[in-house]
Amino acid sequence: MRESFLHFIWQFQKFNTIELTTHDGLSVQIYAIGHYNTNAGPDFLNAKLLIDDIMWYGHIELHIRSSDWNKHKHQHDEAYNNVVLHVVWEHDIEVQSVNGASLPVLELQDRIHPELLRKCNQLIKSPEQIPCAAQFGRVRDIDKLSMLDQMGVQRLKQKSEVILNLLEKNKGSWEETTYQLLAKNFGFKTNDEPFLKLAQSLHHKTLIKHAGQPLPVAALIFGMAGFLHGDLDTYGHELNKEYDYLSKKYKLQGFELLQAEWKYLRLRPGNFPTVRLAQFAAFMTRNVKCFDQFIHYQKTKDLLTLFEVDVDDYWQQHYDFGKASNRSQNAMGKSSIDLILINTVAPLLASYSQYTDEISFMDKAIDLLQTVKAERNHILTMWGELGFQVKDAFDSQALIELRNEFCLKKKCLSCKIGVNLINS
Repeated sequence: MRESFLHFIWQFQKFNTIELTTHDGLSVQIYAIGHYNTNAGPDFLNAKLLIDDIMWYGHIELHIRSSDWNKHKHQHDEAYNNVVLHVVWEHDIEVQSVNGASLPVLELQDRIHPELLRKCNQLIKSPEQIPCAAQFGRVRDIDKLSMLDQMGVQRLKQKSEVILNLLEKNKGSWEETTYQLLAKNFGFKTNDEPFLKLAQSLHHKTLIKHAGQPLPVAALIFGMAGFLHGDLDTYGHELNKEYDYLSKKYKLQGFELLQAEWKYLRLRPGNFPTVRLAQFAAFMTRNVKCFDQFIHYQKTKDLLTLFEVDVDDYWQQHYDFGKASNRSQNAMGKSSIDLILINTVAPLLASYSQYTDEISFMDKAIDLLQTVKAERNHILTMWGELGFQVKDAFDSQALIELRNEFCLKKKCLSCKIGVNLINS
């Protein structure tokens, strides 16, 4: 038994309401169940109930057992003083609010049909990563699409919260925050942490001073990344000489990353951190102040053009220092650029929307995702096997969110798809 089951039962009134009474025999009539509260405090706010011929306006709190009220310390929390009904599966003890008032208790265990409980347990206790997989074909398309829209927006908002926290750490600088976010996503998960650490050590304001200058930008990036040590070829020595001068000028010595922090395991040469750093250096040389370009672009092709930058001639022939390549170039591929748009530009637009309270930027973030090709990963493969047609990146991001935040956490009773199956 989970508390989420009781939330579902109360929200959809899935219990026998005939001759409804409290545990001590007072009649109860429900006029308004209240609004489900996703923040701290009682579970449902502003309910309207008639209890023993007295109309009550207040909140509803739900627990598996009455004693959970004390276990959760509600008896010491004034936020629960306005609870007018304690809804429980099992009533085991009497409890009181901070002001000493006893709570009317509605016990539900004898008012719920066993078949409903069986259906809920079938989903919640399923061992599958997608609990409703076996029943998915029974869900109406409109319910699937509705849940997908909700998840797509939720994922954008979740990512935007991370960006707003980063903005606060950067004292309100959108340029610094955009630079750090972009750097992190140039790491493409495998090296996102060292990339972010690099950007937080090598400040954006330092790179601005060398906008349009390939050698100083590359020297600063590779030097701070910890790659300009040991046996170096002619190009490496050229970068090291420049970095030696700049690191003293900007007092960067001692803040470099260790080369061992960068991961190569199971990466193709085109994804080596040295190649990604070269691509990042090329981008920052030409677009060092990119926040405004990301926020106020007119067409998606304008964004794509920003990433169509050629790496230094050296990196067109090498994957690492002193290691030649058979390939003729190491420019960013279309799929890599798409991932940057998905994980950097769209969330940045969403966070700016929340920051400015301008819904147009959220709409722009959604529109952008709907013009970008969907990612490919094992999560989307699972959904595809269930017959889900993933049209674009908005769909793929929504399905990733649905699986991670609902399916894996067995939150089926808060999911429109799960609710549809239980109600069918």
